[in-house]
This record gives sequence, C-alpha cells and structure tokens, in this order.
Amino acid sequence: MTGAIALAVILVIAVAGASLAMQNQRATQPHQAPHVPRPAPPRRPRSERRAPPPPPPPAPAPQVTTEPERGPELLRSGVAAAATVISVVDERTTGPVTRSRLTLRIDPQGGAPFEVTTRVAFPTPEARSRVKVGGTVAVHYDKDDHTRVVVDLQG
Repeated sequence: MTGAIALAVILVIAVAGASLAMQNQRATQPHQAPHVPRPAPPRRPRSERRAPPPPPPPAPAPQVTTEPERGPELLRSGVAAAATVISVVDERTTGPVTRSRLTLRIDPQGGAPFEVTTRVAFPTPEARSRVKVGGTVAVHYDKDDHTRVVVDLQG
C-alpha cells in the first residue's frame, strides 16, 4: 500500500512539473491574435462576369546585337572589321542569355586603331565561350562615330 501511495505522489509531482513548464513556455511566446476569417466578396451573377483575359503573346527571341534599335542598321551599313578582345566582363546571366561588357581594339584598314567598350547579349553559353581575351571577333562600326560598334556573332 505504501508503494502505491509513493507512486501516486511521484505522478502528481511529475504532472505538476509538466504543467508549470507548459505555462512558462506559453508565457515566453509572443501573443498572437486569433485568426478571424474575412467574409468572402459577393459573387456576381454569371451574366455580369467577364471573360478571362487572353494569354500573353510569346516572348520575342533574344537579340544578338548590343543595341536593338541601331544594331541591324550597323550590320547593314557599318564598316566590317576584326577586333581584338582586350577584356570580357560577364555582367548578368538570365537563363541561357549572358550579357557581357567587351572592351575591343579595332584596327581599321587605312586608319588609326581605336578601343571601344560595348555590351553584348550572348544567346547561348556556347556563343559566350567562343569570345576570349586575346581572340578576335567580327564587328561592324560607324566610320563617323567610332563609339557605335556592333559585334557580329554570326560573322
């Protein structure tokens, strides 16, 4: 009988200790406001509902030229030349497209060499890997404004 009483006392002490521990834990947690659901907005009759918006048009293919509004014009009317790559700095990669800043030295036929910095959007990692410091790339430049340069990745 004394064993049963001792066991009952131990159980009471254990339950009281667990209860105090739980109360202390609740007291240290920040108070959270009870969740109050918001009422649903009123539904319109079917006759007043709008049709779903049309799907967006497909995204255009990435441009290979450095400046879309001037690039194609320079590819047609600019002076073709080979440029030596002085530096390549990858600025951003979005999906397969890598945008890089190239510093190039262009040595035009019959003219003084000049350096220019331009940005190029490489459509694939393979296209980016072909451009290395010390290598050459095909470019088209404006003979009247040497700051206007387009890298011809197909050339």
